[in-house]
Amino acid sequence: MDSLKKSCQILNPFLNVFAPVMLTSLKQNCKVSSQHQNPRRFCFVEMNIEKKKFYLRYCARRPKILSTNLTDQVTRYASSQFPKGLHDDKSKKITNMQKGKNRKRGKPTKKTSQEDSGKKMARRKRESPNYFLAIQITEDEIKRNVREIQEIILAKEENLSTAMIGIDTLHLTLGVYYLEDGFSIIQIKRALDKFHSQLKAADFVPPCFKVSSLGHFNHKVLYASLEENQGLEELNTLVNGVRTSLENDGVFTADDRYTPHVTISKMSKDMNRLRKLGVSRIDPSHYQEKRTAYFGQQVVKSIQLCAMNVPKTESGYYYVEHEIMFS
Repeated sequence: MDSLKKSCQILNPFLNVFAPVMLTSLKQNCKVSSQHQNPRRFCFVEMNIEKKKFYLRYCARRPKILSTNLTDQVTRYASSQFPKGLHDDKSKKITNMQKGKNRKRGKPTKKTSQEDSGKKMARRKRESPNYFLAIQITEDEIKRNVREIQEIILAKEENLSTAMIGIDTLHLTLGVYYLEDGFSIIQIKRALDKFHSQLKAADFVPPCFKVSSLGHFNHKVLYASLEENQGLEELNTLVNGVRTSLENDGVFTADDRYTPHVTISKMSKDMNRLRKLGVSRIDPSHYQEKRTAYFGQQVVKSIQLCAMNVPKTESGYYYVEHEIMFS
């Protein structure tokens, strides 16, 4: 016990220095009253070794705010120094803080885990993807044949002009992602670079896939399919590899579905206008004679991290946040 008391004397100053960071972690797990939401009001921590509890003290002064990237350092140091079972029970800590809030406002704040998980799921659904991994279509033969299909359709239904995909933006989508902030962007960049290094070490040879025949998603999206051959198998192996590698580094797709295709026309680009004009789908009869058309082949030159909500570049293509190149 004497040794633990001595450890507490050493640790208390350490905890006080990292107090703002600890409050950030506390807010994620506990209901903190509004007057204590600001980490600037969080001043110091005391530890009672006999009761095995932390006491959180507040004041109106404003100590220096430390960067939140020190959280991991706090966790590692505390885990190595605190004996097992020294931390106060989380449920008791939450209950005590909730009681203080209830006495002030007179309203119960207890929520079930199902309600909390439901809110998390709802928030995740509202978070639309803002980045995607892509393989850019650069071969002129494919672009030329896609343009020909678009012109054939427009000759029969000119109202679909706003639904056509720009030739300069043609690409193959590998996965869509929601990146919340700059840290998330840096995280996925590092993960991509790590995957790139693994490919180099394995003497990776970029696959070559062929674009052939037309397909659709519920007649709302018209796309060019990829021919089933060894090139497609190698492409799928590459896609599964990069997605798995990102997941291992904590970066997950916003949509697990993956159907390799090159989009030609998409009604969602101008759905409201098209509905008003009475256009409810892309009629298959508009492109019937080109259903089995061959578009060309494309060698995978790179994997790009493209931004959805950033203006396109002067070339007409998406803004590329990051790219790993293949020789």
